[in-house]
Amino acid sequence: MKKLLAMCVVFFAMITGVGPATAASGDVLLDVTFKANQLCKYPVELLVTGKSKFIELPGDQFVIASPGQRVTVTNLKTGESVTYLITGTTHGELQADGTTEVTVTGLNVVLNAREAKSEKPGLYLLEGNFNFALNADGTEARVFSGTGDVTDICALLA
Repeated sequence: MKKLLAMCVVFFAMITGVGPATAASGDVLLDVTFKANQLCKYPVELLVTGKSKFIELPGDQFVIASPGQRVTVTNLKTGESVTYLITGTTHGELQADGTTEVTVTGLNVVLNAREAKSEKPGLYLLEGNFNFALNADGTEARVFSGTGDVTDICALLA
């Protein structure tokens, strides 16, 4: 189970920006800045507020629920920003080969960092049912795919 918990920490870091949460007022879960070309061609800030709950399940599985969670993404070059309600649910299961199969349902934001050598680097709002896989070190084993709407947030704020 320790391996699952370690993978979940890596996964949560990937989803929330590969950085620590800033200890700020009340319900700020994450306030992180990315340099130009880490996610988007320009520097970008993500501010995640609301609540998030990690639930460990039997069989090396977990669920992350995010009721009332919002993310504000700001293009730090232009100052333009967008805010999304991201109340989706994340389901994960550790596989025998060490990868974690992840399914996201509802409204979620996925970060694909260039350093992780993603097939589809950037910042995406996913609305629907999507899945992807992460290696044991948190890098992308398989890029997201599924059914629903995909919004390229980097392109939107460019």
